[in-house]
Amino acid sequence: MIYIITKIVNIIWGNVTLELIQKYIKSLFYKVNQIRGSLMSRFKRVLLFVIAVISMIGSFSILEIYNRSNYNVLLSFEVKSEFSDDYQVFYSKDNLGWEEQKSLHLDYNTPGDWKTLEYQIPKDTSQLRIDFGTNKGDILLRSLIISTNSQVPIFLERLKEASYNQLQLKNVLEDRLEIYSLGNDPYIEFSVQQFIQDSVHNTSYSHKVKNIVISIIFSGLIVFITRYLKTIFQFFRTITANNRLILNLARNDFKTKYASSYLGVIWGFVNPLLTILTYWFVFQVGLRSGNVSEVPFILWFITGIVPWFFFAEAFSGATNSLQEYSYLVKKVVFKIELLPVVKIVSALFVHLFFICFLFVVFAAYGYYPTIYNLQFIYYSVCLIVLVLSLSILTSAVVLFFKDLGQIITIILQMGFWFTPIGWPVAMLSEFWAYIFKLNPVFYIVQGYRDTFIDKILFYERPYETLYFWILCLSIFTLGTVVFRKLKPHFADVL
Repeated sequence: MIYIITKIVNIIWGNVTLELIQKYIKSLFYKVNQIRGSLMSRFKRVLLFVIAVISMIGSFSILEIYNRSNYNVLLSFEVKSEFSDDYQVFYSKDNLGWEEQKSLHLDYNTPGDWKTLEYQIPKDTSQLRIDFGTNKGDILLRSLIISTNSQVPIFLERLKEASYNQLQLKNVLEDRLEIYSLGNDPYIEFSVQQFIQDSVHNTSYSHKVKNIVISIIFSGLIVFITRYLKTIFQFFRTITANNRLILNLARNDFKTKYASSYLGVIWGFVNPLLTILTYWFVFQVGLRSGNVSEVPFILWFITGIVPWFFFAEAFSGATNSLQEYSYLVKKVVFKIELLPVVKIVSALFVHLFFICFLFVVFAAYGYYPTIYNLQFIYYSVCLIVLVLSLSILTSAVVLFFKDLGQIITIILQMGFWFTPIGWPVAMLSEFWAYIFKLNPVFYIVQGYRDTFIDKILFYERPYETLYFWILCLSIFTLGTVVFRKLKPHFADVL
């Protein structure tokens, strides 16, 4: 453009003013580019701000919906009596009577002292019945509360209208209820449906604060991912453009790993099989573990340990890939970001064998393939993405912080027990179960069990799925940014 303009000026005015005009035009284009760059920078900032606001509002709304659809109902009250007894709570949703199977038992074993009793009841409960044992005598009752997202007290004045059986209402005070048990079958029966609804919709201040903090973190992660989308796409473009090279290197890596042994690649399958047999013998034969989720323990166990085998093998191998292939890292023309992917694909060969092993073992126990089993493809992709996200970060950092390799080994040893794989998460309290479910590997282990045992589709767990993918994308984005910044220094530290 500048060349054409200068030619026209040269023809009309000659060479006298040509240099001045060239300088003027160049400075004009430079200023235009500066203004355009400034406008683009401002536009990006405004766009990121809008994305942050939208994602924060959206995540807060999702959390509010989650809290109102996923909650546990807790009935608690304090009791004081002169004798120990069994306090039983019946729950019903249809008012068609009381069943022993729909009841909970707790012991009051501190005669003369107050004791808090807590019962977790179903969320669709409409009627409650509290049985006060079989002994005759005075009973004091206070702090009767329904808890879900917030605590809603059941005012003792309301219990005047409740149905009493073999109980004499002596006094209703502001802070406690005084009753006299006539023995045999004393109980109070009353409606709790409205209290549960009020507790669900009246979200507590702590829940609000928690949701706001999570929403801010979520929006920050979305902005971070959006800012480096170009870097992420470039990385995936590099992988797809070199898929043949990755497959050839992975096949060679798998063969050379066991090249010096007599059994060769067979060891890649023997070690995990012996591990499964060992755990099966310890848990089912030695400790006599019963069925879990209405299936034999061995079936429940292998659906958890098979994805863990792949995760542990691929993660540790991909983390050390740059050190193992240091001669390729020093080559200028080789795309070294492919090396972690090579180790992951190499570990995938064994994983595919154990997927087939799962189908064979389930068929041997009489559980034949269904349409739900196709979900293993989705959860295998999740597993690959998670390992890739972590290893892109750790493979770059371990070159500069050698202790990271040992730290990862310890984490993998502890991770088997903390995932959980050999024990059900239902054994934990609500708080600790929530903490353990933050582990992204738990989502995959649970997914394999949903695929082969529970017959639950992945979109039936929308919140867990959203959390998993946002976490993976965030780690992957951080990994690609760190990898790109440290890449020029890799050859210097190897």
